[in-house]
Amino acid sequence: MGIEQKKLLGRRIRLLREERGLTQAQVAEMIGNGSKQYISAMERGDKNVTIDVLCRVAAALGTDVRDLIEF
Repeated sequence: MGIEQKKLLGRRIRLLREERGLTQAQVAEMIGNGSKQYISAMERGDKNVTIDVLCRVAAALGTDVRDLIEF
């Protein structure tokens, strides 16, 4: 995944998280990471996200992985 795609993914995650009224810390806890810094880095496009993490983020946000990666 290129830099632009990671940034688009991060923006999509942030948008969905904010629409659902969740904090970064809440999402981190829901995915079993426990670090809001990790979610912040993901939303900035600074993290290479595994499919496992992507699946857990999608579940935490009540959506499908497809909805996260369709730009």
